[in-house]
Amino acid sequence: MSTIVREFREQDFDQVLIISDSVFAKKTGSFSLVPSLLDNRMLRKYVVSNENGRVIGYGLLWEQRKSPYLILKVETLFHPEYEVAEMIFDQLIKDIQIIGPYAIQARTFHDQTRLLQFYKKYGFLENHRLMHEYLPLIDADLAPMAVTENKLNAKGIIITTLAGEIVSDANSFSKLQALNHSTWGDYPSEPLLPPSSPNDQMLTHKDNIPEAYFIARMGQLYIGHSHLMKMPSDPINLIQGLTATLKEFRGEGVATALKMKGIEYAKNNGYQGIYTSSRDTNAPMQAVNRKLGWRQNYIEVRLEKKLKSD
Repeated sequence: MSTIVREFREQDFDQVLIISDSVFAKKTGSFSLVPSLLDNRMLRKYVVSNENGRVIGYGLLWEQRKSPYLILKVETLFHPEYEVAEMIFDQLIKDIQIIGPYAIQARTFHDQTRLLQFYKKYGFLENHRLMHEYLPLIDADLAPMAVTENKLNAKGIIITTLAGEIVSDANSFSKLQALNHSTWGDYPSEPLLPPSSPNDQMLTHKDNIPEAYFIARMGQLYIGHSHLMKMPSDPINLIQGLTATLKEFRGEGVATALKMKGIEYAKNNGYQGIYTSSRDTNAPMQAVNRKLGWRQNYIEVRLEKKLKSD
């Protein structure tokens, strides 16, 4: 059976999307590069077709980060009945050698064993695994929440919302920014690059819900925050956004209380569940999630290959 690798054509889109959706459509929280095929950051795009012209696989190169640390992201998928991964990779490797990036990255899933084997064959190393989890709210137990909150209140810590703080405190957003900047270094960073500077993108995200943006406060000091976000493509579920606590207040149950408030909000407002994700190296947050009822949905494997020295 003959197959060929050729450049992507616009009429291939529907067939490529079917292949992409066969994996990504079932995985809320992860996304394919396929919807961005016509974006100018898509540097290379190929398909593999059989003798009937049917698209049976694709390979993409995306500009993940710009120079001076040019990092490309590779995405490739193929129909399970065909062994075409090497054909796609061989073409992509030629392009990568011409472009000359600092590094290349790839993402796949723990159950895509053949693809994992190919990435590792071509020298990709596993960076980390992102544990995607789901909390069905019908199973959520809110009974311990009052006890947890009372313990915090006894220490002078209260849980409030961004919606309430905006009304009562003219400096609320600047204080939230200060908290975000103070805890920024605790979020996992890309080991291929220097640590990134704090940014407030998630604080003002269009899908944030001010009434579901919870802030732990001691006096006038913001010591922790956690927020839920709407999912326009899935209006019956929410997604857990950032959760962080100042170092000196960790171990007090602040993160647990903040997330419990989010669960209460979602349940009281008729949502069915909450999605979240954390790195496999973040044991403390995984422990909080397990305690509150989140269960594993799927595992995303993130790989990388450094091509240039610093």
